[in-house]
Amino acid sequence: METNWSRTIRQGMIAGVLGFVVVAAVCAIADLSSGRPLFYTAALLGSALFGEVPDPATLSVSLSPVLAYSAVHLAVFLVFGAIASALATVADRGMQLWFVALFFFIFISFHLFGAVQSLAIPVRSVLPGAMIWTAGFAASIVMGAYLLRAHPRMRSAQPW
Repeated sequence: METNWSRTIRQGMIAGVLGFVVVAAVCAIADLSSGRPLFYTAALLGSALFGEVPDPATLSVSLSPVLAYSAVHLAVFLVFGAIASALATVADRGMQLWFVALFFFIFISFHLFGAVQSLAIPVRSVLPGAMIWTAGFAASIVMGAYLLRAHPRMRSAQPW
């Protein structure tokens, strides 16, 4: 039988992977709709994170910065998913804790997305803040929907 701890971690990993995939999809759609190559955003952010900020006009998409950035991005989302899963487990215990968990989820989300946006300052001319916030918001919605589905008692305790 699965323990509560291992269930929380497993759900956190699933939520983190879902969030990672959603952000990657939003960035891919934004890249393609802007006429840029697929994985342009990941290559740009990987280059900026692990080296010097390239000239966005001359950036060529290569595997190394894409994989490096994707690995960091996935690791951050796995941690974020674990935190969200732990908060969902707390919220599952009662109505009053649902509000506490929601508050902390929103608090952590905005600070995490704000940190990402501040780290993207060198490439902000190419990657608008609206894209970063849209990707983060979409990931939060998908992760939250998964965790609500995984915690039926929390669904029944919703205040609306």
